[in-house]
Amino acid sequence: MNDCYNRIDADAVEIVDVYLFDKSSSMNAFLSEEKRSLGVGTSSFEASFFAVHDAWRGTPRIMLAHDKMLSVPRLVSMGGLHHEVAHTVLHGSLEYYLFSVPSSLLERKSLVSRQVMRDLLYLVSVAVKDYEVTRLLREKGFVEDQVAYNRYFLEPSEEDYEAWNMAKHDKTARFLVLVSLLKTIFCAAPILTDEKYRREISQCIAMSLSHLPADMSTRLRRILEVSSKFGKNTHENVDLLMREVFNEFIS
Repeated sequence: MNDCYNRIDADAVEIVDVYLFDKSSSMNAFLSEEKRSLGVGTSSFEASFFAVHDAWRGTPRIMLAHDKMLSVPRLVSMGGLHHEVAHTVLHGSLEYYLFSVPSSLLERKSLVSRQVMRDLLYLVSVAVKDYEVTRLLREKGFVEDQVAYNRYFLEPSEEDYEAWNMAKHDKTARFLVLVSLLKTIFCAAPILTDEKYRREISQCIAMSLSHLPADMSTRLRRILEVSSKFGKNTHENVDLLMREVFNEFIS
């Protein structure tokens, strides 16, 4: 972690709280209780990850599940650590966890429930922030570990298949499952500009969506193209992606 901070040149990060959990179940229980006590209204979508970041208490925090870290290749776990470190650099304050519906979508809020809108904002913000993290790490020379990390999480799991099979007959559930997939493909997107790994990551992205109907996969790939318009302002990027998701799935 210190090596990553030094290479990123992150002098602005003064303090980071690191939570180490022996088991992922303990980490997930802790995260659920934190959201409950803080009144965070979004559903939990972090259960499959061995490392997560937040700043809900005003200080950047990294949480690590030891059992899951040991279950993945070392380069993947290193990539995950670097990923969370970059989050503390880019998104280490509460402002990156509080988002509003873009003004251009306010008149369309009635098309989805309040809870779905909260979940949508959360999922879109996660996708944007993960894109920004991989973009920064690639700029700072973290390539091989980020390729390994993204390759690992782009591989469809049994949970992915089950989630889609359970959700595909319910419009709201189907919508949220589809939007949740933006996290992994947007996280990998900055590597598509790397000549050495472009083809491999493109294939991994296609594979990650292979369990979906062709038209749904096409829509998600089309939404991914908006990342080429992302600037340095996270909130503006979230607004941009929110509008794109609405245009593809809600309008």
